[in-house]
Amino acid sequence: MIDPTLYRTIVGSLVYLTITRPDIAYVVHIVSSFVASPTTVHWAAVLRILRYLQGIVFQSLLLSSTSSLELRAYSNADHGSDLTDRKSVTGFCIFLGDSLISWKSKKQSIVSQSSTEAEYRAMASTTKEIVWLRWLLVDMESSFSHPTPMYCDNHSSIQIAHNSVFHERTKHIEIDCHLTRHHLKHGTIALPFVPSSLQIVDFFTKAHSISRFCFLVGKLSMLVAAAS
Repeated sequence: MIDPTLYRTIVGSLVYLTITRPDIAYVVHIVSSFVASPTTVHWAAVLRILRYLQGIVFQSLLLSSTSSLELRAYSNADHGSDLTDRKSVTGFCIFLGDSLISWKSKKQSIVSQSSTEAEYRAMASTTKEIVWLRWLLVDMESSFSHPTPMYCDNHSSIQIAHNSVFHERTKHIEIDCHLTRHHLKHGTIALPFVPSSLQIVDFFTKAHSISRFCFLVGKLSMLVAAAS
């Protein structure tokens, strides 16, 4: 028998830990969806997360003092990945130079009718975070001479952001998603394409094989710190 109170306590602690541990953001997002009525399967998943953390207790993010002040972002979505309600998962991560400073793994609030729509909603969420970070850096007397690149692996989403004439594809997408097009037009962001094999933010939208997991963790600038 699973103790729901213990499950909620541990998962709550793990949610807090994701503030500094992006490598568990996706899986904690999954197990936190079942705090109301956890089963033995969910409890086993939580124990596996704890064993993983115990094995790499000294791994942490590298925030370099010599890093540049240029932002770059990665945006992605896993379409209809939740088998219970078919909602998609939004994922993004944003780097300041080589340092990861912002990330998210979150289920979208409504069902997307296509992978393009799911990706476009993820791009809108990423755009909001980029705009906020740019404002924050400007307040710190940093300046931007170029748009912030937001890497996406979906050609259709990029085309929609550039071309407002795709009526059949965009008429069912909520108006707030067109925030991406607004900031693209005004030079706040750019939308370069990145192949799916090099899409770092895949880490925040789905489960991976061990080799792929290790590859993506290495791209997040997470290093093993020596124990003091």
